[in-house]
Amino acid sequence: MFTSGTKYLLLIIAIFIAACIETDIYLPAFPDMMVYFHATEDEIQSLLTWNFVGICASCPLYGPVSDSFGRKKPLLVALGLFLIGSLITIVADSFDQMLWGRLLQGLGSGGCFTLGTAILFDAFRAEKAISALNKLNLIIPFIMAIAPMVGGYLNHSYGFRSNFLTIGIFVLVSLFICLFFFDETLSKENRSPFQMKKILGDFKAALTCLPFWQLTIIMSLMFAGYLTFLSGTAVLFVVDFGMSKQVFPFFQAAILGAWLVASLTSTRAIRRWGTQRIKYTGTLLLALGGIELALTAWVGPQNPYLSTAGMLLYTFGCNWTLGLYFPEGMELLPNIKGVMASLLTSARLLFTALIVGLASSLYNGTIYPIIGVIIGTLVVILPTILFYEKWRKTSHLAIPAENYQGGIH
Repeated sequence: MFTSGTKYLLLIIAIFIAACIETDIYLPAFPDMMVYFHATEDEIQSLLTWNFVGICASCPLYGPVSDSFGRKKPLLVALGLFLIGSLITIVADSFDQMLWGRLLQGLGSGGCFTLGTAILFDAFRAEKAISALNKLNLIIPFIMAIAPMVGGYLNHSYGFRSNFLTIGIFVLVSLFICLFFFDETLSKENRSPFQMKKILGDFKAALTCLPFWQLTIIMSLMFAGYLTFLSGTAVLFVVDFGMSKQVFPFFQAAILGAWLVASLTSTRAIRRWGTQRIKYTGTLLLALGGIELALTAWVGPQNPYLSTAGMLLYTFGCNWTLGLYFPEGMELLPNIKGVMASLLTSARLLFTALIVGLASSLYNGTIYPIIGVIIGTLVVILPTILFYEKWRKTSHLAIPAENYQGGIH
């Protein structure tokens, strides 16, 4: 029989897998979906945008609700919405129906991210929570790295709906586990009254904190650049560059593999060289990735190997930098960590939805809009990092090295 800790860890893994693969696994199917739904490049990428809108709209709600009513009921609601959205995407015969399905998937997925993290810190204490998070950070990035390859195989062998069927199966399994095997982790004694005035006050405290906005801009735009490349090239490489649909998933897997390698090496690198040096290294890799992408636009705009090489540098730097800035954001207002976590996640995905939407609206069958948007985000990111680090030195914000985690942010 499973121990209590193992049971909760398996539940959290199931929840996170469903939420993580619902973005990456279906990207290789974009070209086929464009043909089936008679959709433009701009329209097909809105599937990603509306999904993120659902996630960022729901994340701030699940935390306060679960603090008052426990984790299980809100999680069942989130998984129920996730499942309904998945069923719609499986049977949708119009593009509008597919959009509604992706929006509902986002509303449910937001609960998986927020409540999965809350359950982890309910079920595990102190060092055990850090150990459990490390295990997740080894498993989840690996799943994300192989998701596009699995998605490419499913799309080629069984059609694009098989990708959404796979998502639905994971959600159904998670719902089954939660319904029959999940024991509530937040006792009634530890629940807080649902007081709207206090909740609004907590959100106001976070939203009026300047370092919060600096970190939000840094993390949001970095992640937006990363997702802009993944989503944009899903159409560009296959439709306009003529790349085989069987080959393309390997390019995406290489980028997600860079994220995985960065996740696996970040903790050891921090312990060996310290957080500041890793920050500088991550920021330098971001800048070098941007420079390489700019050179690609000049010397080889139709060479997918050159642009992907630049994105590998960007991705590695993005992971290392995000892994350091996310826990710092959580410590800005330590008494309202739930609110900070939900706002950081929501704002990041909202910015990502807007940036990806901008890139898709500029799409013209070349690499230039994708690279232009990524360079534009770096123009904002790099000086914001300088301003934030200057403030941080004077504020003496210090976080133990063991609190820094790579992988899931």
